[in-house]
Amino acid sequence: MTLESVKAEFEMEFENQWEAEVILKSLEPEIALAPSQRSFTNLKQMNNILKMEICATDVTSLRAAINSYLRWIRLSYDVIKLR
Repeated sequence: MTLESVKAEFEMEFENQWEAEVILKSLEPEIALAPSQRSFTNLKQMNNILKMEICATDVTSLRAAINSYLRWIRLSYDVIKLR
């Protein structure tokens, strides 16, 4: 059995709107310059919530994209908390 595509959706709630905005801005270069044709990511901010949707051609690509974006989000969040 093969899948045409797979998708994952996440909602991440931050303490305030500013944190969500900073993290969104920090991820924009990654979204714009995605190195793979096997996955696509969409990120939206709604107040203090970031909504992330990742679509991929296969489960392996989906897992890789999820891991990358969650790692970048965590890194950005940790940097914010250093200030």
